[in-house]
Amino acid sequence: MALGVLGLCGAIPRLLLGALGGVLVDRYDRKRLLVVIEFLSALPVLIFLALYNLRVLEFWHLLALEILFGSIRAVNPSASQSILGELVPREHLMNAVSLYTMGFNFARIVGPSLGGILILWIGVGGCYWVFAASLIVAAIGLLLIRLKDERAANPDQDFLREFKEGFQYVWNAPLILSSIIAAYAFSVFIVTYQRFLPVFAKEVLDVGPDGLGLLMAAPGVGAIALLTFLASIGERWNRGHLLWITTTLTPIFLILFCASPVFWLSIVLLALVGAGQVSFRTISRVIIQIEAPRDLLGRVMSVFNMDQGMRSVGSIVMGAFATIFGASLGIVLTAIISLIITTPLFYRLLGKRS
Repeated sequence: MALGVLGLCGAIPRLLLGALGGVLVDRYDRKRLLVVIEFLSALPVLIFLALYNLRVLEFWHLLALEILFGSIRAVNPSASQSILGELVPREHLMNAVSLYTMGFNFARIVGPSLGGILILWIGVGGCYWVFAASLIVAAIGLLLIRLKDERAANPDQDFLREFKEGFQYVWNAPLILSSIIAAYAFSVFIVTYQRFLPVFAKEVLDVGPDGLGLLMAAPGVGAIALLTFLASIGERWNRGHLLWITTTLTPIFLILFCASPVFWLSIVLLALVGAGQVSFRTISRVIIQIEAPRDLLGRVMSVFNMDQGMRSVGSIVMGAFATIFGASLGIVLTAIISLIITTPLFYRLLGKRS
């Protein structure tokens, strides 16, 4: 329960502030904004270290610091993804977004393992010192980047009008709107399945902690393998059809995983789920980078990235289904709901575009 509340405190700022942050991304120089975010992100980490070393740290401190950290980082996904279009030519966007996402997923696999080792070597406090230092190093590294288009700040425009413009554009861009709706459906009905893998490891597949580790790692491995493929194909495939394929196959692979009684088959199916999930997000980001005007890109990307905040809703929904129907049937039902939402959506969209 404590971990769930902590995760909720981290997700709520992204959900509430993400779209507002998109206005800042479009209004100010994106590189400078990212530098400020990295430096400010070190602040709650240093406060944690002070409380931890003084031995006065309490649970409510963690909740407050998580809200502060989440609020600071709420703008980061939109800014970091929007800046890619200023770093690479349009024809290399698929490669760039794939490599960007590949690095993120590689870090997600290596980071927890490295963290577990560092806790044994240098303790919790030492890990947080490393964390604070990494944020500062990242900020310094960003300072070394030279962009072709370093825009001056334009703070005199109407904030509310700019905020509405982002939503109006999304509403009138069918492909982007479809990808955003699908991303929200994935966040609520698909993505949080990983939190229930311990139940499958123990009650369905009858494996121990080592088996659970393989189950947890499989989606990341599948994601990296698929991203390598996406980085190589570039612009050769129709992006709309790729979206439809990934939003259809990912829930199907998850349903097959829930029905699998064989451990190694389950590993393969989870790798396919991870591959489908991350390819959907990568293709969606490329579509937004290409379709959205540069002066609206931050706002459009922020609306898309609100799906990360909706994962807190997904945890509640999937948890309720798993409680009522059992883990296997409950997740099968949520995957079916995702299919019901996304399949007609892309069928109608692609039918109109063809």
